[in-house]
Amino acid sequence: MSILVFWLVLIVMAAGALGTLLPIIPGTPLIFLAALIYGFYEGFNKLTPLVLVILFVLMLMSFAIDYFAGIIGAKTYGASKYGTWGSFLGGLLGIILFNIPGLLVGPFIGAVAGEIISGRRTEEAVKVGFGTVVGLAGGAFFKVLLAISMITVYVVSVV
Repeated sequence: MSILVFWLVLIVMAAGALGTLLPIIPGTPLIFLAALIYGFYEGFNKLTPLVLVILFVLMLMSFAIDYFAGIIGAKTYGASKYGTWGSFLGGLLGIILFNIPGLLVGPFIGAVAGEIISGRRTEEAVKVGFGTVVGLAGGAFFKVLLAISMITVYVVSVV
């Protein structure tokens, strides 16, 4: 039974890893929750509280990356406060109104709109919008790495 539970948890964690790229699935929280459930299942003998703290910290890091990746990308490409806020609001509205496509396009449109409102030329505004997308892509890459790290910590501590 224990091997079956291990593999079920691993499958849920794999879905969580995919969730780092798809906003429909709460990626790293799902991985953490699966590990926590496994810990309760096996009495926290193999999956110790220290391991859970490590997984929790990695999950919090993924939240920080989620929040700051687009903003850092925009700032790197010279965004003003308007562009930074536009990126943030565009991403928020994009995900609410248009789901996954909105998450990808919203920050770009928001950053460009914010820069144009601030008085920048269209070429400069588009450059900042591009920087936002680059930041989001970099953030997605690091979130996947964190998810894989979480799964690795789980496997190493349980096996």
